[in-house]
Amino acid sequence: MLQSVSPKNDLPLDTEPEAPSRKGLFSPFTIAAFRIIWIANLFANLGTWAQSVAAAWVVTEAQASPLQVAMIQVASALPLVLMSILSGVLADNHDRRKIMLAGLCFEMSGAIFLSAIAFLGYLDPILLIVSILWISIGGAITIPAWQAAVSEQVPGEMLGNAVLLNSVNYNVARAAGPALGGLMLSAVGPAWVFLFNCLCYLALIGAIWQWRREIPARALPPEGLMQGVVAALRFTQYSSVTRLVMLRSFSFGISASAVWALLPLLAHRNPDGDAAVYGYMLGALGLGAISGSLLVNRGRLLIGTSKLISLAGLVFGVVMLALGSLDSLWVIFPALLVGGICWIAAVASYNSAVQILVPDWVKARALALYQTAIYGGLALGSYLWGHLAESMGVKGALFSAGCLMIACAFLLYPRRLPELDASSIAHADSPQPGQPSFAFDPDRGSVLVTIEYRIPQERTRDFVRASRPLRRLRLRNGAERWALYRDASEPELWQETMVVENWLQHLRMLDRLTIADKAIIDNLTMLHEGDGPPRVRHGVSYESGSYEPIQP
Repeated sequence: MLQSVSPKNDLPLDTEPEAPSRKGLFSPFTIAAFRIIWIANLFANLGTWAQSVAAAWVVTEAQASPLQVAMIQVASALPLVLMSILSGVLADNHDRRKIMLAGLCFEMSGAIFLSAIAFLGYLDPILLIVSILWISIGGAITIPAWQAAVSEQVPGEMLGNAVLLNSVNYNVARAAGPALGGLMLSAVGPAWVFLFNCLCYLALIGAIWQWRREIPARALPPEGLMQGVVAALRFTQYSSVTRLVMLRSFSFGISASAVWALLPLLAHRNPDGDAAVYGYMLGALGLGAISGSLLVNRGRLLIGTSKLISLAGLVFGVVMLALGSLDSLWVIFPALLVGGICWIAAVASYNSAVQILVPDWVKARALALYQTAIYGGLALGSYLWGHLAESMGVKGALFSAGCLMIACAFLLYPRRLPELDASSIAHADSPQPGQPSFAFDPDRGSVLVTIEYRIPQERTRDFVRASRPLRRLRLRNGAERWALYRDASEPELWQETMVVENWLQHLRMLDRLTIADKAIIDNLTMLHEGDGPPRVRHGVSYESGSYEPIQP
């Protein structure tokens, strides 16, 4: 369950827009690895969008119910909701390139199955939905590693632009892919569209296979799956950025899903609708998103990230009201163009916030949780609006979704994200403690860390105030419990105590420090008065030691 979000929980908020980047939007294209993967990904996205048009139209032409049409969106989103966090743990602890290759190969196997049943004449709505689910499972493996690997392809100062260019890529394909899919659907039928998608996967798999980069050496063993999930949930509990992105993206996804789930029905039931019109509608959304990509950075500079997200949600709600009220294609197509601009403004801002404001050790998991939230909203919303469309019609469901989107935009407006600045999450070196002088198991038994500070009476209030963000820092990075005590007989002596799961987890906790974390610790240490730095003690639980008697 998402906890209540307070902007005071984690990072200080800047109400001023961020300084303009010295790097242009297209600067990541100067990096060969990013450029080659970007081009190959464009072909893969074209195939995916062409397939989506063919899949949705096959179900619609089979006289399937609105719920079955909406279930295509559910099948696309459900694996991302259920599996992303596990994929994120793997991506944070292992070679992201290999994980991407495994996921892409699994996706392609599902696409091959879909093509085979289409050519053999066995394609029906149920098998189609199963095939989409198969492909989406591969996507759930690929996406967290894919998102986190952007930081391995470009320097840190280009990361925001690289994220935006990947969004442009997706939406260029969204603009051209549906139109291409519609034309192919009319000319050669759905089986050839599905085969085209299979071939598009090959280019991307080849580009990832050829990508070589230096893999940072890991001083510590990788986390286990459940251990990694717990670490991610603990980080999210004490990270206002991650929680706020999840909350806002979920509310956005549950409302915006009505457009993606019901657009084929809206096109099919329009007096002038056919497969080509549906493709053009998706193309209008894609063209709007491409145009919006060029405006996102300017919008952030003018009004800030949070206000841009709220404005995008408000206008997208108005677009859905128009789709639910009017039949004229002369109004629907401009409305979809505006909707595409709003979609990219919100989604690119969510993605950039996680990419830039979350440290690398948990980035894939934070991105996975963000994907879980937005795709969970899309899956739940698709199911909800599909049901409502059966009882109140497609237009009634779209109108209701628009009202919900506008309400969420107003309710979440006070929940502000920090402006984007990657400098604070850079890794900071931290001194490692010496190994215990006795035999012990570093993966067993808890560790008690005690840090003693001597704080003059006149600095007591400043010390207590400075310790508040320290608690969130320790718990976010891996401590199970944290407390601050004042000595009853010597009031200038304070003890910070924390309990960590085991010695390995304590080493990981120290390795996770960022520049922003170190600044919080330094602010506290500066208030200490004594002959040396604060004294640090480490206690290892008896459960980790070996107590066999020494043989004479």
